[in-house]
Amino acid sequence: MKLYLDNPEIAVNFEAVKAVLPGADQDRLNDRRRHAITSFSETGIPGPRLEQWKYTNLSFLAKENYPIAAKAEQSDEIRQYFDQSYITAIAGPVVVFVNGYFYPDLSSLPTEQGLDFSVFSQNPEAFYQSLQPSAGSSSLNNLNRALVTDGYDISIAADVTLSQPLQIIHIATSGTNMQSVRSRARIKFGQRSQATIIESFIGADDTRYWFHMVSDVILDRGATAAFAQFQVQGKKALHMTEFHSRLSDHARFNHVSLQLGAELDRSELINSFSGEDADISLSGAYLGRLKQSHDIVTRINHDQPHCRSRQLFRGVLDKGGKSAFQGKVVVARDAQKTNADQSNKTLLLDRGAVANAKPELLIYADDVKCSHGATVGEVDPDQLFYLRSRGLDEIAAKGLLTEAFVSEVFDDLEAGPVAEKFRKYTADWLRKEEMS
Repeated sequence: MKLYLDNPEIAVNFEAVKAVLPGADQDRLNDRRRHAITSFSETGIPGPRLEQWKYTNLSFLAKENYPIAAKAEQSDEIRQYFDQSYITAIAGPVVVFVNGYFYPDLSSLPTEQGLDFSVFSQNPEAFYQSLQPSAGSSSLNNLNRALVTDGYDISIAADVTLSQPLQIIHIATSGTNMQSVRSRARIKFGQRSQATIIESFIGADDTRYWFHMVSDVILDRGATAAFAQFQVQGKKALHMTEFHSRLSDHARFNHVSLQLGAELDRSELINSFSGEDADISLSGAYLGRLKQSHDIVTRINHDQPHCRSRQLFRGVLDKGGKSAFQGKVVVARDAQKTNADQSNKTLLLDRGAVANAKPELLIYADDVKCSHGATVGEVDPDQLFYLRSRGLDEIAAKGLLTEAFVSEVFDDLEAGPVAEKFRKYTADWLRKEEMS
């Protein structure tokens, strides 16, 4: 039984572009790229027979090639996407990447004391460290390491609290048709540091491109990190993110996401504890309709005692939409006093939508409190009738019920304008033209 799919053209493409990739003039960085593409080629593209990929069918990648996108020239298109994704109510630095490359024209780099920020294309050492191989890297992570063009490195010193959120915006222009955009991030929170990071992904509607982002986040003792990510990629896009976090003792990690765009969207959140008395909170909403597929994959490794995790995900699917939630919590034998809760609910606005759910608990300790639940249901006809009897049309009534259904996902957002932006996107979702 073949678990991975082959596409030799990907390695051929690497050989063709390796001389022009950022950092190509540095032998040690090139060595890590070559190691990565070799690791990928030895494995291949995840196939649908792999359990964790059964709901995300990448068989087309065995036939289609997505060469690296080129840098984009300054244009009104870029400005338009920037204005759409930028949260103007928040004063603070913003870093923009276009087609996978740092875009200084719209960026204002952070300068707060105690914050060390750099983009990989301008920091060879950070770029080199970000490509460090890992025995547990997935095949697509290895492909990203081989072909990544840019990204960012953040290091926050101990006892530093950033006064303003940091916004990161990724834009894919119409010039990326049948091309790939690959980025990475490496973020380190020092002891007792605190920061909020807002990350947006947006792209051209009528363009088929493959966006892939890999992030590694480390929280030292007592650090507090808040992440808000929202994805409004083009309706033909293939969007993938792989987000890893590791928490030391007394650290707090909060991640909130909203997935709206892309034809095929997969978000992986892989988390682990390296110290006691730490907290992880993952929450997200995904909304899809015709030809859209959202796949949310989470894993929380409770390897230390006295740690807590909470997962809250809500999905809304209209006609032709598809989703999958695969959430796994693993409690190690010595991870006593673990408290883990997982909830996934999906609302179907049409019986032509398909929702899959696969919650998992693997518990090897005996003094724990763990729970999980998953439900799929339709709009309550009584609630819909009540709203329509008060003068709302069907679309407006469903929109209001949809907003109410997913609103609790955004309760953890401390930055008011971010929550407002997420709620606005959710409320407007049903009013947008149906994808074709």
